[in-house]
Amino acid sequence: MVSEKLRRVVNLDRVGRRIPLSPNLLTLASGLVAWGGVPLVLIYGFPPWLFILVSGLLDGLDGAVARGRGVASRGGAFLDSFLDRYSDAAYLAYFWGRVDPLVTYVALVGTYAISYARCRGEALGVEVRGVGFMERGERVAYLFLVAVAASAFPLLVSPLLYLYTALVSAAALYRGFAVFRRLSFK
Repeated sequence: MVSEKLRRVVNLDRVGRRIPLSPNLLTLASGLVAWGGVPLVLIYGFPPWLFILVSGLLDGLDGAVARGRGVASRGGAFLDSFLDRYSDAAYLAYFWGRVDPLVTYVALVGTYAISYARCRGEALGVEVRGVGFMERGERVAYLFLVAVAASAFPLLVSPLLYLYTALVSAAALYRGFAVFRRLSFK
């Protein structure tokens, strides 16, 4: 939803036409930045928001470049979605040790279940884009804001991650039920 609303305000495809890099290269760079940040955050104390911001921007640009330059492909779309799951895990890893590991695990399961419900639903012929909340852009934005808040208010990290876990779990269940209902009445 976040990226859909942003596209209405800013013509990202026009911006994408001007970027001389391959969309697949941007996708790979997004994942590398996300995972390259994990040791820098956990060992050296770098701010996680920096890596979430750069990785998220690269991830948003890959599709804009592909559409804007007319090189969108099914392979590129698959690579983007596939590597997004790895980036999702990296973003949660930035907060390792600041919340119970079980919470991090449940957050990751909910995050993946949201994406899986869309993937499987669309494979079965159900349009799922825009169904529910906490889609990829919203999740990245939320974790970015948690990382920014952590810089000024470290005690907020744990409650905000518990909230994230509750939100992605509720969103996954909502989307899963919505797909199930649509398939049950076909």
